[in-house]
Amino acid sequence: MKHSILLFFIGLVLLFGTACDGPDTSPKALVNVLLIDAPAKWDSVVVEIQGVEIDFVPNGRQGEIQKIWMPYELAKKTINLSRLVNGIALTISRREFQIGQITGVTLKLGRSHALYQGDTRFDLALPGENTDYTQDFNLDLAPGISYDLILDFDLEKSISMTQSNPLRLSYNPTFSVFTGIGRGELSGTIAPTDFKPVIYAIQGMDSVSTHTNTSGSFAFRLVPGIYTLYFDPKDNRYFADTLFNVEVKSGQRTTLDRITLTRR
Repeated sequence: MKHSILLFFIGLVLLFGTACDGPDTSPKALVNVLLIDAPAKWDSVVVEIQGVEIDFVPNGRQGEIQKIWMPYELAKKTINLSRLVNGIALTISRREFQIGQITGVTLKLGRSHALYQGDTRFDLALPGENTDYTQDFNLDLAPGISYDLILDFDLEKSISMTQSNPLRLSYNPTFSVFTGIGRGELSGTIAPTDFKPVIYAIQGMDSVSTHTNTSGSFAFRLVPGIYTLYFDPKDNRYFADTLFNVEVKSGQRTTLDRITLTRR
């Protein structure tokens, strides 16, 4: 009898342990965190990124916010943001989530930030040594779906010149968050290719910017709508140019005819 009772309890322990340690078969969504750049006029800007922290509310647990840490896994944390042009995105992290709602994103930075003009380096100091930058963001996660969470690091808004000679800079990291869902892509090529013009996509009072890569190509991910494109050569040898009524459609890529800037 005692032997039977002992076997019964051992069976309960094994059953309980199997239930606790077995595979998690609950429905999940995959979240990919990508970094892109809205470049500025500087030759290059290098930032240090540790990862992102996601504010997450699981289904059925309203008011219970979990902090989900998604680290940038590479040993070298410094990133040259100015290389993220023409649709290039850097994967910061990815992981599976339970079904629920993302309510905020915090970009966690390191302390090594610098701007380069030619061969000259200018260190960028974080304001108040703050390394955490948070954006409210709402995204409902559905089972079996892969979501691209895109962080757009806006260098034009992040860095301002407070003095030209000698050069002094103010640095306040600024980024926006969006998903690729429902957006459209707008791409094109600018000639000549021996400089880096800035391209502004303007809609109403809002605008986003990018510049070309070494082949003269550029790309935007935009909310569908009608845009005005302004091409600023940042070079006194050429005139600026403007394209009106450029339509971006949801889920589609719009490729512009080659744009040639006119020499003065």
